[in-house]
Amino acid sequence: MIHGFGFASALTSAGLPAKDLPLALLSFNIGVEIGQVAFVMLIVLLERSFRQLQIRWPGWIEALPGYAVGSFGAFWTIERTAILLRIAP
Repeated sequence: MIHGFGFASALTSAGLPAKDLPLALLSFNIGVEIGQVAFVMLIVLLERSFRQLQIRWPGWIEALPGYAVGSFGAFWTIERTAILLRIAP
């Protein structure tokens, strides 16, 4: 929803007529959702194919995606909090 507000203000600034804004936002959000579902399906299919092929990864490689996602999430949370609290320049 927050992305939608940002996108709406960008569309308004770009000169999109107000009457076309709801359809543009709906299309944008549907496109984002389709992209997210496609990405999750790709990851699930890859995981199932690796399991079917019986590929065994070392433990540190299996843990790497979780640590990467957690690290990026923590970084962005701290960054956004610092911006909100005006700690960062």
